[in-house]
Order: sequence, then structure tokens, then C-alpha cells
Amino acid sequence: MRINFLLVLLLSVICLPALAQPQSSDDEGLGQIAALRKIQKKAQYGAHLIQKEVNFSTGKGINGLPVVTVSEKGIVEMVAIEPKTNIGYLLPYNQFVKLADYDFEVYFRNGFRSAKYPPAKISLTDESIFFDDSYGMVYGFLAQASGTRCRFKYNYEYSDAKYLTRVFFHQGFPVKQNSISFKVPDWLELEIIEKNFAGYKIRKEVKKEKNLNVYTYTAESLPGIKQEPASLGKPYYLPHLVITVRSYTVNQKKVNGFKSLDDMYSWYNFLYKKADNQTDVLKAQVTQLLQGKTTDEDKVKALYYWVQDNIRYIAFEEGYAGFVPQTVQEVFKNKYGDCKGMANLLTEMLKLGGLDAHFAWIGTREIPYDRNEIQSLCVDNHAISVLYLKGKTYFLDGTEKYGAFGTNAYRIQGKNVLVQHGDTYKVENVPPPSPEDNKMATQASLTLKGNKITGHVKLTFDGESKNFFHYIYNNIPANKRKEFITRMVELNGGNSEATNVKTSDFKDRDIPLVVEGDVEISNQVTQVDKTCYIGIDFFPGTFTNFTPDEDRQNPIDLDNVFVTNDEVTLELPAKAKMLAAPPNFQSAFNSNSMEASYTATGNKIVLKKKLRMTSPVINTADFVAWKTFLNKIKEFNRNNVTIGLP
Repeated sequence: MRINFLLVLLLSVICLPALAQPQSSDDEGLGQIAALRKIQKKAQYGAHLIQKEVNFSTGKGINGLPVVTVSEKGIVEMVAIEPKTNIGYLLPYNQFVKLADYDFEVYFRNGFRSAKYPPAKISLTDESIFFDDSYGMVYGFLAQASGTRCRFKYNYEYSDAKYLTRVFFHQGFPVKQNSISFKVPDWLELEIIEKNFAGYKIRKEVKKEKNLNVYTYTAESLPGIKQEPASLGKPYYLPHLVITVRSYTVNQKKVNGFKSLDDMYSWYNFLYKKADNQTDVLKAQVTQLLQGKTTDEDKVKALYYWVQDNIRYIAFEEGYAGFVPQTVQEVFKNKYGDCKGMANLLTEMLKLGGLDAHFAWIGTREIPYDRNEIQSLCVDNHAISVLYLKGKTYFLDGTEKYGAFGTNAYRIQGKNVLVQHGDTYKVENVPPPSPEDNKMATQASLTLKGNKITGHVKLTFDGESKNFFHYIYNNIPANKRKEFITRMVELNGGNSEATNVKTSDFKDRDIPLVVEGDVEISNQVTQVDKTCYIGIDFFPGTFTNFTPDEDRQNPIDLDNVFVTNDEVTLELPAKAKMLAAPPNFQSAFNSNSMEASYTATGNKIVLKKKLRMTSPVINTADFVAWKTFLNKIKEFNRNNVTIGLP
């Protein structure tokens, strides 16, 4: 679904051909505009009709093995809603998918005329996929007037049906009708799983044509999907089909595709064993790293952290190499690799260290599927190393640059893992996420001195929040990092000044990350005679920035679960006392909650706040309740305490 966003982005920055031959709008085009505007008011162009037909045949794949091949013929009828609009349709390509033929036609006067302008090429490389030979070709033109129509016809070929994994109905522009027909011959057992159809106008038709079973899905009135920040992965909520070749018959012999998880593993393992690892090149490095290490845990850390620190993540393979791990000698020599190459290297280094490590395939949390239900290549998009040590199972991700041994990145928590064990396999489960494993804490010990507040601030990050800090910190230019740390101690206040700032050892992954320093805060105190009003709640935070606007289309995914604990102590001058403070606060949204309280003991005021996020996904139906939750937090944050001075 990243393709939709790329198409919209591309069309906004490139100039597609303004046809030398004439183009014109007509009544039919203007009528199509009216229908599309009912679906989506704000759109530059849309599709009146998308129609696809998928046919199946057989061919030869890797090592001459028989495979099912796919031919997809499509027609896309688009219309300019606004004048001077770039209209285009994007087709993805990689080693397994090629365009056999196409035609692009533009309407003029009384019919469509062919205009085969060269398409614009863009990269579709994404770190969440196994290979990066993927690119897209955009076929389109610049429409001068509203109601100008065009028609794109294409013939698309898959050299192996394993790589036809999913079909989504939505595009990056509104679509009046989108249909796809699968013409399945009797010799092919094809499974089509329907996902997220509820609430959409999608009808299914099944009919028999001689030796073909024809399955047709037709979706209507589909708004264009926007790319919005902090969005839930599209497979979780958009309607789509998951395609799996279960079995097929070639020359009167039945061949299993992905009939079961056993078959899927056999294919993975077949490709995995093509990595011709020469582990001798690693022995000297492993020996050096393990020198002086007396416990297995220390050995794991030495090897795991070395891979994180010294091997750079780059996805660059193509074709079947996108599924075959790079050899350990390649990754070790080049000091870079993709997730499979890094997992392969880490696994073999651990084995040389005498540890029980295994290569493993996993789908990150972007993918909603369970491999026990679906056996398709869209189930997995990542590779890690699985370690068995003293009765425990550890999930080591070499691409996590700052991950501590024993902690798992949120993106793989709760997911199941297919673990390589020679000709057999195991399915393990990464423990689900827990907010208590991802903690952030702020402690501030402050003193009121005249019209200023001074004191000491300490911020502590542990678990996934520590990794997130490192990610932000290390992506800041080196000459700006000191300023970033200082701003944290200043509690991001524009009238604060921090001194004596220090941190824990950022290189030590096994301890909480700490930033602390002294601070002087101005403009936080308002005094009227013997009464002053002070704000000591410094944590409205970026959390409340996740308020959806009225045009928000996609569900929000905060992409983590966490707990924050904030405690601010304000020491008052002798004989001063707190006259008023906000009442205790509690608010909840689904299973998320925040509570806060002000208390006074002697001449000290203490503010305690705890925010617990256990449900990071906010569906569109819950936006109103979510906004109410955030607004209550904002309102509490704005409160002051009232102090009576002697």
C-alpha cells in the first residue's frame, strides 16, 4: 500500500507528458467527475473503472522446477477532476513481475487515441521487504481540462505465482468501481482469503466456464487512501485478498505449492541453504570478541552488540537473492547486509561461540497475519536469529542498532517466528508487548526562589523507550546533540537554562539511559501581593499532538506501549504554603489511562503523574472519545497551584 502514497507524491513533483496531440473533455467525463466527487470531495483525479483479469499457466522456476505463472490483464479508466492535473497509474516491478505490453489512450472528440509516452520510473525499495530490485513505472499524462479522460491497458506477468500474494481494492485516488476476476483452471488449487470486507460494498461472484472456476470480486465507491503520519498498517483495516497456490498438477503429477506450513518452510529452507557460508573467515573475530568472557550471557552480548555496532543495514538484493541470505563472508567483508544477511551472520557467529542459535523468519507488527492461518510470502518480511539458552528462548534482531540482550523490539513483539532446524522447523512466539517493559520517568526536585524556580532534573529511559531515544539522538547532526540533551533537562521550556548536564554511558545497552542536570526556570511564577501562581506541570508533551483533525482518514497507531511516571517536587520558602491545587485527576480511553495528583507536606508540593498506554491503536470510530481523553489531559496540564507567601 506504500505504492499509493508514492504515486500521489510522484505526481505532485514530476511533470508527465502534456500531449502534443489534442485532448478534450466530454459529457461522459464530466458525469464521471460528479460520481467521483460523491465518493471524495477533494481529489485531483479518479478512476471510473478498474477491471482486471487474472489467468494461470505453468512454467519453470529456479533449478528448472515447475511453477505456476500468472498473467494479469487490466484496464484503468481515469478522469481529471481538476484542470491541469497529472493523471497516472503505477505498476510495481521486480525480478518476478514484468510488463508484457501496455497502451495508454487519451480521449479526443469522439474516441480514445493511443499515446504511448515513456513512463516515469521510481524506486519502491522499503526496509520492510526482502528485496530492493522493486521499482514502479507511472503511466500517465498532464490533463489540461476537467473531464479529460484516459485509458490505461496493460498485460502484467508473474514468473512465479508465489509472488502474487495480495490484492488491495483501494488506490491513492477515488475509484467508482474496481473488479478483479481470477480464472482458476481445474488443475490448480488456489486459495483466496477475504480480509476486512465488512462495511464495504464488495460483491463476490462464482461461475464455471468449461474447465475454469471464475471468482470475481467487485468493489464500489472507494475513496482514495492518503498517507498520514502515525497510521495503522493498511492490511489491518482495508479490504483485500490474500492469494495462495495450494497445489497444482503438471504432466499428470500433483505438486504442492504452499499446501501447508511444511511446504512453506521447505521453500524457505531450500532458499536458505543456497547461502554458501564459509564460516572459517569468522573464527578469528569470534575468538577475539569472546576473549575473557566466562558466561554464556557475556558471550552472546559480545557477539550480538558487535553485529549491531559494525554491520550496517542495507537492503540491496534482487530476484531470488532477495530471499536467499547473503553469505556470512560477504556480510563480514562488506560490513553491511540486509536483515537476512545480518541474521545469517549473527547466527553463525553465535554457533562458532558454542551457542544454540538458529536463523528465523518473522513478520513484523506491520503484518496482521498468522502463519498458522495463512501460508503466503506476505506473512514474513523480516529475519532474525533465535537463541536457546538455559531453558529460555531469545529473539535477536541484528538490525536493531541499540537493542539490549533480553529485550525485544516492539515491531516483533507478539509475533510468531518460523525457526530453521535443518529439514524441520519450530514455531516460536515472541512475548507480547507490556507497558512495564517500556518505561520513561522524570524526576524534578525544584525550589521556589523569588520569581524563579531552580533545581535538578533527571530523566530515565528503559526498554523500548531507550531504543527510541537512541534512534532520535543518533539521527541528529553531531553538532546539535548537546543542544538536544540540554533542552531535555530544560523540560523543553523556552525560559529555562540548564547547567551541569550529564548522561549515563550511552554505549552501555544493559543499563537504563539517564539524562540529568541543574535547571533555572523563569516566567513560570506570577505574583500578586502575597499570592503567587505557579505551574509545575511541565509535561503536556508531544503525546497530546496525536489529535486527529477533521479530515483524518486512517486509524492512528502510536507504535508502542509504555508507562511514563513523572514526579515534581517544589520546595517553598519558609512559612509559605499551598492555598489551592487542582483536584486529583483520572481519565481513561479503552485500556489506556492517566492519573495525577498534587499533595502538600510541610513546605513541599509534590505532583505525581502516571500515563499508561496499553492500546496504541485508535480506530476512526473512536476518534471522538480519543480527542476527549487528550483534551482532559491538556486541561489538567494547564492548571497552576496557588501559593500563599509569608
